[in-house]
Amino acid sequence: MSTGLSASTIERPAIAVQEASNMSVALTNQVRMMEKMKSVYQADQQVKLLNLQAEVETLLQQLQNLKQQRLTEEDSEISSQDQQG
Repeated sequence: MSTGLSASTIERPAIAVQEASNMSVALTNQVRMMEKMKSVYQADQQVKLLNLQAEVETLLQQLQNLKQQRLTEEDSEISSQDQQG
């Protein structure tokens, strides 16, 4: 009494299911890797941004110090001119 199904016919769906499962695992792993890369990239960019912000703040402080120094020098020059005049 034969069912008309050969062993290879029954094995093909099992192989297809296994291959689909393998592909699913591979895709899941690829997605996870991409998410890790993205989060690392974002962290790297955040570090760069923070470094640039700190550098800008330092340069701004230096500029303000120079302006204050010039104002102080100008004030002392004006005072000495007033005293001479």
